Amino acid sequence: MVRILIIKTSSLGDIIHCLPVVNDIKYFVPESSIDWLVEESFADIPRLHPEIHSVITISLRTWKKNLRKKTTWTGLYKAIKAIRQEHYDIVIDFQGLLKSAFFTLFTHGDIHGFDKDSVREAAASYFYKHTHTISKQIHAVVRNRELAAKCFQYDLMDHPAHFGLEIHNITNFNLSERYVVLIHGSSKKTKQWPIGHWQKIVQFFNILGLRVLLPWGNLEEYEVSKILRKTSTNCLVLPKMKISDLANIISSAKCVVGVDSGLTHLANALGIPTIGLYMDSNPYLTGVYPNIKVPSVNLGEIGVIPTVESTISQIEAII
Repeated sequence: MVRILIIKTSSLGDIIHCLPVVNDIKYFVPESSIDWLVEESFADIPRLHPEIHSVITISLRTWKKNLRKKTTWTGLYKAIKAIRQEHYDIVIDFQGLLKSAFFTLFTHGDIHGFDKDSVREAAASYFYKHTHTISKQIHAVVRNRELAAKCFQYDLMDHPAHFGLEIHNITNFNLSERYVVLIHGSSKKTKQWPIGHWQKIVQFFNILGLRVLLPWGNLEEYEVSKILRKTSTNCLVLPKMKISDLANIISSAKCVVGVDSGLTHLANALGIPTIGLYMDSNPYLTGVYPNIKVPSVNLGEIGVIPTVESTISQIEAII
């Protein structure tokens, strides 16, 4: 049995872009056992993958804000202890940052990662025993898959990407109607679509007889959801939910329309027809990645706002 540790701690979209690596490794290295090191707030995602043996969590974001608290150092100690007690054959840092490379110091096994010209933070590459050159001008999913392929020396050729997430005991929280999910919130305002555009999309779904569900993650997103709810009586603002519950709801959606957000990538990974809206990032590098199960579309690019008309046209094509 080849024991492997994947290090990909954050964020939600980046973690999802790394998921196909798991299926690749299990396909080409069937006698393998895979663990995953991740931020606690995103741990639901690797836990939804049936081929992940164990999930080790850290809370860097919380620890950084509470450096003077004893609980911070206790949490860090417990995380390091959990990493140290395992013995891995291969450790792969897909994050490529100093904060992720730091945790490789406490692992037992050959450490792999991007070389200094491929990694996100060049200094991180000095923590790795084996470094690999991977182009930065390819999609994040492909970058991750190629890194794993070089670590284990297998050839991907035309082997398709599988995200591998599985939702068991599906519950849509008593939502009996057919519905869609709109992901309007993003960590950067420059990635957000105009509210007026969203209102027209809500009205379009209302004509189709599809209920619109609106998730949110912070107060600002909640206020936008309330504005959109006023557009149609067919809108429902969801309560604040953990990722696993949102995954449950998304997994039964007719389609998802969303900005460059982890939840949009989650919808695609769950096999839901997905439209990604891009205004401040390059969809060629980080867009919704083709899922062999369902259609997925990216609209817009840096400095180019997708139109309502083009979005509706794509919605009509995928549902």
